[in-house]
Amino acid sequence: MRLQSNQSGFTLVEVIMVIVILGILAAVAMKTLDSGLETSRVEETRPELDQLAIAIGGNPELFSNGVRSDFGYVGDVGAMPPTLDALVQNPGYATWKGPYIKSDYSGFADDYKRDAWGQTYVYSGSTTIKSIGGAPDTLTRVLTSVTTDLTANAVTALITDGAGNPPGDSAYKVRVVLSYPNGAGSVRDSVLVSNTSGMVTFSSCVPIGNRIIKAIYSVPNDTVQTVVSVLPKSTVIATLRFPGALWAAEAGGGSSSDLQYVTGTAQTSGGGNSNLQFDIVNNSSASKTITTIKVTYSVTAYYEAVIWGGNTVFSYSGTRAGNGETVNFTSGQTIAGGGGQATVRVNDFELTSSGSGSPVNISATLITVDFSDGSTITFTTP
Repeated sequence: MRLQSNQSGFTLVEVIMVIVILGILAAVAMKTLDSGLETSRVEETRPELDQLAIAIGGNPELFSNGVRSDFGYVGDVGAMPPTLDALVQNPGYATWKGPYIKSDYSGFADDYKRDAWGQTYVYSGSTTIKSIGGAPDTLTRVLTSVTTDLTANAVTALITDGAGNPPGDSAYKVRVVLSYPNGAGSVRDSVLVSNTSGMVTFSSCVPIGNRIIKAIYSVPNDTVQTVVSVLPKSTVIATLRFPGALWAAEAGGGSSSDLQYVTGTAQTSGGGNSNLQFDIVNNSSASKTITTIKVTYSVTAYYEAVIWGGNTVFSYSGTRAGNGETVNFTSGQTIAGGGGQATVRVNDFELTSSGSGSPVNISATLITVDFSDGSTITFTTP
């Protein structure tokens, strides 16, 4: 009996082709794997960048009693952190209340500073945090367009009494205090004096956060306060209302006798705001003739001239008039009774009595004017 076998094998060409195909499949698989790994690293890094942003500027979605409650490092300190380390380690500030972020794993204390590729995030105290581990591609988390959007906002306070009246000429008795972190580890109490309309503005200086603002009325030493929530890139308006009709009876506010200051007429002008102008009204029934004036103010300055209704009634000769000095008019000036008014200008406040000094800015200055008839007015320039 004869057995016949019909066996055949792979040729060398076939083997090579199989190897080539397997290589191509492996390369495609590796590329797909690498792409998937890169995608997973990107998706892992993005939320980490978001967490760092929240640690710096707070979580805008956290509220308590209808008010945003989380403002992060900037809200507590008042400045951008100089490094990411400051989010975990107190740089020596009393207002620091961190840590504001923590590592996800024990034993990796600096994990919060590294992206999914193991590279340290790039941050220099400015407006962005960058992940460079996926170079040449870079992930950038924008914190804000400019740092001042977080660190230098404005707060305006409106002060009234219980009847809704602004302080008028009693404004110089009202101080407004706004407390906020100064960026260097302590709290600053910024103080401004109200204007006659009851408005005070703290411009471009307030960091984000919930800030205490209070108004203090020196007579009868009363205080009201509230909390304002300062959001990024904002101007916040706070209303502070004293109980009772404190200023309702002070229509002439700060004035005594017959001549009274006309509320809201005080203004400064000229180079460096060195000229003063205001209006007065005669509330008596009889006309008044004024022959002298004494101007008292809270700055060091000497003035050149007094102009009453367009008439120059005093002009210095050799020596200017100084603070609290009574000057005589060259001619008496009459103001009609029953509501007659006059505009008074006190011009060219300078630093020296000789008139050779620099102009003195008299804006936001407490002014008291005594007239020869015994009347006194008091107001604060805008």
